[in-house]
Amino acid sequence: MQTQSEEMPEWTHGGEFPPVSRQVPLYGRDPASGREQVWVGRVVWQARTMQEITMALYGPFGRRTAVGDSVFNALWKIRNELEDLERFPPPLWKVLVKGARRDVWHVGHQVSIFPGDRAEVLVPGEKVTDSVDVLEMLEPHDTPKWGLVEQQMANCAEYFGRFAPGFGAEG
Repeated sequence: MQTQSEEMPEWTHGGEFPPVSRQVPLYGRDPASGREQVWVGRVVWQARTMQEITMALYGPFGRRTAVGDSVFNALWKIRNELEDLERFPPPLWKVLVKGARRDVWHVGHQVSIFPGDRAEVLVPGEKVTDSVDVLEMLEPHDTPKWGLVEQQMANCAEYFGRFAPGFGAEG
């Protein structure tokens, strides 16, 4: 496993809220050797205002940044970029955290309004009963639940489509 430097990014200096830095597991192809492997990446996020999160994810692909209204949303934007098949052909760069499970989405009002570092487990046809730490490493039994951003979106649409007639593609 490779690790990334612990230096804080320039945008975190002098912020109103303290930055948070966590190691996260990444899976993908080593740019130098072409070998698929697990890497130890690092995510840094900071609440810039009470409604805005700035996040950077560091890995063998360099640094990817995003601004979102929650930790989940900022991570989702970075994952969306890393999962772009036109930029990164398979195997994709996978961020192996609970916030990347295909059955997880940040609804907000249930568990974590701001900064959105927890997200709900959405099982279509069932009420929300569980939440996860968005940046916590996937446990071995969770690994099959990992999903692409589009799989997460489809699960979320199916979940909420059961509660709102006409929601989604059929509406």
